[in-house]
Amino acid sequence: MKTINKLLAPIKKKTMNALVANYKWLEKQVRANNVTYNNISNNYETNIDTKSEIAAISSYKREVAINEILKSKEYDFDNMLVIKNPHRIAPLSALALFVTDMSCKVQYTIAGKRGSDDYTVCDEIMTKYHRVPLLGLYENSVNIIIVRLLDENDSIIASKKLRIIIRGLDKPVHNAVKLSNSTQPLSKDFIFVSGGYHGGVYAFDKKGNIRFALNKIPQYCGVYLFKDGRFLFPEKHMRRPAWGNANTVVMHEMDMMGRVYRTYYDKKGLHHWAIEKEPGGNILALSSSTDDTFMENEIVEIDRFTGEAVKEINMNKLLPEKYITRNDWAHINSIEYIAKDDSVIISMRNVHTIAKISLEKGELVWILTNPKFYKETNVEDKVLKPEGDIKWFFQQHAIQIVHDEKNKDGRLRVMLFDNHTANRRPVKWFDKEKKSNIMFFTIDEKNMTVRQDKYISVPLSVTRSNEEYDTKTGKVFAMCANLKPPIDGYNGKIYEIDYNTGEITNEFSSELDYFSAHSIEFNINDMAKPLDFSKDMVVGELYAPVKAEGNAEDFTKLLDFDDIENNDDKPQICMYGELLQIRALDHTLEKIYLYNENDTYIQDFTDSEQTIEVFGTQHYYMSMPLMAIAHGNYKLAIKHNGKLYDTHKYINIF
Repeated sequence: MKTINKLLAPIKKKTMNALVANYKWLEKQVRANNVTYNNISNNYETNIDTKSEIAAISSYKREVAINEILKSKEYDFDNMLVIKNPHRIAPLSALALFVTDMSCKVQYTIAGKRGSDDYTVCDEIMTKYHRVPLLGLYENSVNIIIVRLLDENDSIIASKKLRIIIRGLDKPVHNAVKLSNSTQPLSKDFIFVSGGYHGGVYAFDKKGNIRFALNKIPQYCGVYLFKDGRFLFPEKHMRRPAWGNANTVVMHEMDMMGRVYRTYYDKKGLHHWAIEKEPGGNILALSSSTDDTFMENEIVEIDRFTGEAVKEINMNKLLPEKYITRNDWAHINSIEYIAKDDSVIISMRNVHTIAKISLEKGELVWILTNPKFYKETNVEDKVLKPEGDIKWFFQQHAIQIVHDEKNKDGRLRVMLFDNHTANRRPVKWFDKEKKSNIMFFTIDEKNMTVRQDKYISVPLSVTRSNEEYDTKTGKVFAMCANLKPPIDGYNGKIYEIDYNTGEITNEFSSELDYFSAHSIEFNINDMAKPLDFSKDMVVGELYAPVKAEGNAEDFTKLLDFDDIENNDDKPQICMYGELLQIRALDHTLEKIYLYNENDTYIQDFTDSEQTIEVFGTQHYYMSMPLMAIAHGNYKLAIKHNGKLYDTHKYINIF
C-alpha cells in the first residue's frame, strides 16, 4: 500500500467504517500480483495504438486478485475491504471482502431512501472467506448498510454499519424512470429495463428509484436475461455486415456485478432474444442465415461452455415461399423453450405468426395466427383452429408460456404483446385500432385448436415491448417500450395491471424508449461464488481469414491511409484481445489484408449488400480473428470504398 493510501486508510475507515476502494485500486492489485491469462493462441507485437482486453479475461484477472486478497487474511469483519464497482461496468454495485474465524452467512440491509423501503438480502453460503456482492445501492447518495454475520440457525453473531458514497449516474440511466401513479405497492422488488435506440440498462424499485445500472450500452435489443440472474451482453459495436441490420458477433455472459463468466464469438451473430434451455444449460438464440440474402430468420442452439452452434433451424425452409418476399420477411423477435418435447415457440413479427418448432426434428408443429393468412398454402393444416371469437394480433412481440394449472392434458397457455400495427405486412383484416394489447391464449395441442382467454388493451406501442404475468399475485405487467404517439412526453411506459379487474395499480414513465423490461431479484448467492477457472472463458469462433499464396493484390500501389478525409467515416483500427478490428461505416470496409512476402490473409466482408437505407448509416467494428494465422511479420492493408490503402500498421505474431 502506497504512503498516501496508508494515510487515507484510517480516514476512510472512520467515515465509512470500512476501507473503501474502487476498480482502479483493484486494477493495481492485478498488476502488483502480475496476474496473466495464459490460454491464448499467440503473442502479438504491433504499432496499433488502441488495444483493449477481452472482457472475460479482465474478469479472470480481477478474480485472481480478489482470491489473493482473501487468502492474505488482511481484512476481517471489523476491518473489511469494500471495492466499489469492482468490474467497472456496474456503478451501483460494490464487493465486500473479509474473513471470519468461523464459517457463517452474511446478511445485509440497505436503508431505504427517497420513499423506498429497506432492502434486505442474505448470502446463504456458509464460509470463512466472504466475498459479498452489495447490490441495490442508491446513486448520488451516502448509502447506509447494516451487515450481519449469521450462524447456521440464522442467529446474529455480529453486525456493523457501513457508509458507502455512490456518485450520480450519467445519462441515459440517470433519472431514467419516474413513478407516475400508484394505488398499491408494486408486487415486485425491482424492474429491469434494457435496450432501445436511446436507452441504457438499469433497474428501478417500487418507487422508481434507480437501484442498478450499467455504464456501457449494449446492442439496441438490450441484454438477454437468464434464469439464474445472469444475462448475455451483446456488444453494440462488434458486428458483421449483413443483408440489413448487422448482427452482434461478440457477447458476454455477465452477472449484475458486471463480472464476465464467458466471452462468446459467434460467426453469424445474434439479434433480438436469447434464453437458456434450462438453468445453466445451452443457449437458444435468434440469428440470421448467411448463405442467402435473408436476415433474422434462424433459430440457433449454442453450447453454453464451448460456444459451438450445435443446431440451426432456418425458417425459410418451414414456411411458404409466397411470404419470403423481403430480407427480413420473418423477423423472429422472441423465443420460448418447452423441455418436455424439446421444442420452441417463436414470434415472427413480419408474418403476424406464432409457431411451435420441434428442435429434435426441425419441423413445424403448429401455427397460431388468423387462419386466413395461410389459407391454400402447404402449411394450412398446421394452423390452429379458433374456438369462439378471437381478437387477432399484428406484428407481435414477446411470446411467453403462462405457467399455471391450465398447462396440462395437452393444453398450453401462452401470452404475447400485440403491438397491433401492420405496416410491415399489410393484411385486409387489420382493424386499424390504435391500441396495443396483452393477449392470453389456451392451445389444445391434441385437437389443434386455440381459444382466446383474455386481452388487456394498453396504449399503442408500435415496436419492441413485452409482458409478464405472475399467476400468484394476479398481476400483469405491460412493458410498452415505444409509444406512438408519446404520452405527456414519455416514450415508454410500464404498467402493473390486475389480471381480473383490469385496474392499473402502478404506472411508471420513461422519457426514452427501450426494448424490454422484466421483474428481477438479485441472485446474491451466485455472485458470491468465485469464478470457475476450469472452463474456457473465451469460446466460439468467428469467420476465419482466408490464406492466399503470395500477394493477393498489388501491394506496391497502395494509397495512403492518412489521405482519407479525417471524419467519422474514416476507418479506425484497434486490437480487441486476439481480434484485429476496424471501425467503419456499414458496407464500406470490403476487405482486411495481413500480408508479407510469402503469404496474404484476407478477411472478406463482400458477401452481403445493404438493402435497407437506415441500417447503412451505422458504424461498427468488423473483426479479423488472428488465432489461426501463422507466426510471422505482417503489414496491414484494407480495401475501403473500392480502394486499397496502406495503413502503416504492422502485426508481428509469435
